[in-house]
Amino acid sequence: MPMNRRDFLSAATATGVLGSRQWAPAGASLTDASSPLRSAGAADWSRAPAIDSLVNGGPYFEVDAVIEAGMTGAIVDMSMYPRSFNNAIQALAGWNAAFRRNPKLLKVTRGDDLRAAEGAKRFAIVLACQDAAILDASTVSVMRSNIDLLGVFFDLGLRVLQLTHNERNAVGDSFREKVDAGLSRLGEEVVPAMNELGMLIDLSHCSRLTTLQAARLSSKPVAITHAGCRALHPSARNKTDEEIRAVAEKGGYFGVFNMSLWLTERQTTSIDDLLAHVDHAVKVAGIDHVGFGSDGPIVSSDVPPDQELAGYRAAYERNQGLPGAEAVPHHVTVRALNTPRRLDLLAHGLARRGYGEAAVEKIIGGNIARVLREVLP
Repeated sequence: MPMNRRDFLSAATATGVLGSRQWAPAGASLTDASSPLRSAGAADWSRAPAIDSLVNGGPYFEVDAVIEAGMTGAIVDMSMYPRSFNNAIQALAGWNAAFRRNPKLLKVTRGDDLRAAEGAKRFAIVLACQDAAILDASTVSVMRSNIDLLGVFFDLGLRVLQLTHNERNAVGDSFREKVDAGLSRLGEEVVPAMNELGMLIDLSHCSRLTTLQAARLSSKPVAITHAGCRALHPSARNKTDEEIRAVAEKGGYFGVFNMSLWLTERQTTSIDDLLAHVDHAVKVAGIDHVGFGSDGPIVSSDVPPDQELAGYRAAYERNQGLPGAEAVPHHVTVRALNTPRRLDLLAHGLARRGYGEAAVEKIIGGNIARVLREVLP
């Protein structure tokens, strides 16, 4: 029998912490995933957390691999499709069971957790969902059960919620809609409710108006956890300078993703394509508001590049002409970053472009850590 959402209007909570790590020597190759973590005279970025602001996956992954690679933690979009109420409950149950079983996994529920675990050899998880469709159809005109459900998910540990994914939902419009109506009446209630609970509002896939209206309405920093800059690549999946600036003015965060098909039109790609988007975002938003959200697996992908590309080209054929499918891709990701050492490689790429230690620390995790501390209770 399908779950009745009213059966879940009370739930348990849990807490967790974040760890820290050291970084590879400045001479490490950007394609060498096995570089040693420290050498004499190397730049030291270990004072800041190393956080990927959007990864995808479930609780069963090689935790030791990411810890050894020096990653502190990640915002994790729980693996489920479709993103519905029932599936979200089941995904949260699976993650909470994993937290109980595996002491190396740390569940972040409070902003203080980010400071409490400096030096802990554990991997921090900030649970996320990329679609507020999990709140079900809108009931805002007759009752507040959608807002009650938001509280249930919060009690189960959800701390980041994207208002829309690729399709319009009861909260607002996505970047793919023909007409952009922005936030719905329900969305106008969800934003302040998330502020009050202490949940980070993610606007990565939202339409322009949904993004701007949510940023304006929110009383706390908001985030675009994973996107590119439309000024550099014209895909509708990317964000305009106006949107990036609006998020920064709210004290928020913009994470550049590792989806090279939306970073460059060139037939080949490298980390420089991603770093160009970082450069542009820093110019628009300022150094305190930019980071990295890979939009990839927690550890790495074992899908061969040709197979990955074939899958995205098939998706292009299905979605031809829709926003986000404007051109047949020549590549999908920057493959050099398909490693748990991706933040290490990013740090040295930034250093080569002239970013100082303090700036590198902010981009590889310090900025998203600051936003989480400000937003989470």
